[in-house]
Amino acid sequence: MNVAPNFSPPISLMKPYFLLSGFFYLLSMFALLFLNPITPLQDLSLIAWVHLYILGFAMMSIFASMAQLGPIVVETAHYNITIFKYLWIFLSTGVLILLYGFLYDVAYLLTGGTVVLIAMLIYSIEFLLTLKNAQRKTSITLAMKMSNFFLLTGIIIGLVMASTFTGTIQLNPQNILPIHTFGLIVGFIILLIMGISIILIPMFGSSKRISDNEFKNSFYAISFGVITMIFSPFFYTFYLQSIAYCITAIAILLYFYQLYKMTNSRARVKHDIWARSMYVAFISFILSFFLLINSLFSDNEFSLRLGMWLMFIGFFGSIIIGNFYKILPFLVWFHIYSPLIEERTVPMLHQLLPTRLANLQWFYSLNGLLLTTVALSTQSRQLFTGGVVLLATASLIFFIIIIKLLRVKI
Repeated sequence: MNVAPNFSPPISLMKPYFLLSGFFYLLSMFALLFLNPITPLQDLSLIAWVHLYILGFAMMSIFASMAQLGPIVVETAHYNITIFKYLWIFLSTGVLILLYGFLYDVAYLLTGGTVVLIAMLIYSIEFLLTLKNAQRKTSITLAMKMSNFFLLTGIIIGLVMASTFTGTIQLNPQNILPIHTFGLIVGFIILLIMGISIILIPMFGSSKRISDNEFKNSFYAISFGVITMIFSPFFYTFYLQSIAYCITAIAILLYFYQLYKMTNSRARVKHDIWARSMYVAFISFILSFFLLINSLFSDNEFSLRLGMWLMFIGFFGSIIIGNFYKILPFLVWFHIYSPLIEERTVPMLHQLLPTRLANLQWFYSLNGLLLTTVALSTQSRQLFTGGVVLLATASLIFFIIIIKLLRVKI
């Protein structure tokens, strides 16, 4: 890959995204202190938390990361980089309005959903126009393109569901909920993570990268699974949903095999903060995968709840934070310090990350994840609160790390 300055947006432009992702993560962890861990999955306060975590933390993190990584992966400049001056305003505003709607007045859901849709449209159109000029066209490029279509599908269906809450559209939202969740969680977030990890794991983990032909199998399988789920509410619902689940499971199993091949080929093993975060992320992913499969066959809400918890906190949280510890110091060094190499002494890349704080954050986060998982398994409110305190402490440390990395004094 060609890492050129004109491919990567300036760190000053992307600073709000990194700060807001850390802030929303902090807010979502503290919000857990006010949630009952065994509240029904249809409870609006729980749905509000899910949107805060996914749209506020995960999506803001993906915007920040893909703005930097996407053009570098395909070796082309952004089509219109100025959209990133305003995109974070739309997304954060939409998230806050949605939260108000879920918690206080459902009439605001349609407004919040519309603002979020505007943000996603701006992001997707700019990203697709950027990919149109790609110099490297591989299965990773296809995954990035397809994920944007699934993102828009999921958001549009979410807007339709918001309209049912306000009475604008007469429809049972449960009928189209699978499209919303599958489009966003599987079609956008998981597909994007799978594609980008094929590049980042060999780069950061000193392992051999698999061929693009191998990743094509996972890409086509998971895309077909999501498309099948999108059509399922309209005919042969039970059969199409079953097919979608099976195909998606096969795609993820193929991806697990590809992960095994990459990690097994490591030239050297270094258990740094990135590697330890990846261990937690992918162990959580594997456990959540089998729990969610079990919930489909047994209609077990306990397996569904625990599987989603491990997916959100264990997998999404760990993989995003772990990669931030690699991406953010590099961007600061690349944009701020590298031009000064011939003028003055500059710090080494590894010196930019406050390692002690990062290790402390990982320790609190791991123990918080373990404790809350046990609490959900035993339905213990007290144990869950103790685990959440650890997760909230870890989120505060993570936010402090982001601030320290971005507060560069030359």
